[in-house]
Amino acid sequence: MTFDAVEMDRDLRKRGNKQGADLFQWSVLLLLTAFSLYMFLWEYANPYSDLHIHARIASEFDFSNLRSITSRLAYPLWHLAVAVLYQVGIPLNWAAALICVACKAAAFLLMRRYLLVMTGGRVSGTLVTLSALLLSIVTNLYIPGVNYGVYRNFGSPMVWHNPTQLAVIVTMFLSVPYLMHCWYYFQERSRSDGATAILPWRKVLTLATLLMLSLSAKPTFIQALIPAAAAFFLWQWIRHPKNSRYFLQIILAFLPAVGYFLLQYLYYTGVVVPYTSGVEIGATLQSTWQAIRNMLMMCAFPLFALVAIREKGMFRDHTLVMALLIALFAMLEAMFFRETGLRINHGNFNWASMSAALLLWVVVMPKFFLAIGDYQAQRAALREQAKAGVIPSAVLAGSQRTLSLRSAGFLISFMLLVWHLYSSLFYLYFLLTTNNAF
Repeated sequence: MTFDAVEMDRDLRKRGNKQGADLFQWSVLLLLTAFSLYMFLWEYANPYSDLHIHARIASEFDFSNLRSITSRLAYPLWHLAVAVLYQVGIPLNWAAALICVACKAAAFLLMRRYLLVMTGGRVSGTLVTLSALLLSIVTNLYIPGVNYGVYRNFGSPMVWHNPTQLAVIVTMFLSVPYLMHCWYYFQERSRSDGATAILPWRKVLTLATLLMLSLSAKPTFIQALIPAAAAFFLWQWIRHPKNSRYFLQIILAFLPAVGYFLLQYLYYTGVVVPYTSGVEIGATLQSTWQAIRNMLMMCAFPLFALVAIREKGMFRDHTLVMALLIALFAMLEAMFFRETGLRINHGNFNWASMSAALLLWVVVMPKFFLAIGDYQAQRAALREQAKAGVIPSAVLAGSQRTLSLRSAGFLISFMLLVWHLYSSLFYLYFLLTTNNAF
């Protein structure tokens, strides 16, 4: 069995099984885009919102003077797209909202496709579509008396107010599956090629391009991906010492991104441009607790679901391992790094945790669905064996206890899922009724 989402997607397309390219999927997408357009136009109307501020920056781009772009910010992807629409005559609020809607729609389609591919057609297209819709609005748990504003000081896997985060989510779901595809490809080739197994150079170039694309949207996700990938591939290099050529290819693919990231860091810390901020390094009890608390509240469902569905061999899915590593390094960065000066309240070192939380949601959800299907099949098989009297009573009792515990785990997981859904809807209600920027 392979866990290579890219290869599984190709196989699905070759078989002509496009499952879910149906009226319900497109109706949900239309509903999501219409509501998102309303929300982003509403967000823009608040002059203190991130969307309004970033759109104003984009409106000042002058394509005949590149310094007007490079001197203002180091992650231009969303801003360039808005600037193009604005300069061809589309009003700024609509230009900003349309690009945000495009990001939201692209993220929905990418997440839905991943869920469909990783469940291998064993889950209905309707459930996959509804799950992707939930992922498009999912927030951290709302706890009355603790986080009435839901997002503020806690973060959220999916946000509405920050346009660059919307863009980086799209690039995250392009770069991470492809990075893992490069690993799974090597695993397959190493069985036949041994020490000579390497990637085709077009894959190295594609990976490097996707990483750079993600950085151009926002550097915050890559700042967690780089150390997570370094830890993962270093461990694999130790396990495969004769395959240095492959691991050097991975390093080459990351080198442009590392260089660009360092340039962005210099931008943020005032070395490249004067109008920026500084960075303070060092963990405190408060920062440690907040980083752990925030991740637990953003990922209550996927983290508990992993415990509920645990089984032997689960971590052979190295995409899950990578997602957990990214979440770990994102939490460490939130613990140890803080901005000072002009950006003291911007919280840029917390954004990686939010991206990592959403990635964990998407990676765990298909496993949860498949585990429920396996549980139902095991329960039905046990009932048939019990009726036929072909299973010893002691074994039957032990199997029933195991299934009961698993059932309780599914129930608690489902309750957390409903709580997340309620929190997501409440957050939208909170935004619209309080006129809060976030």
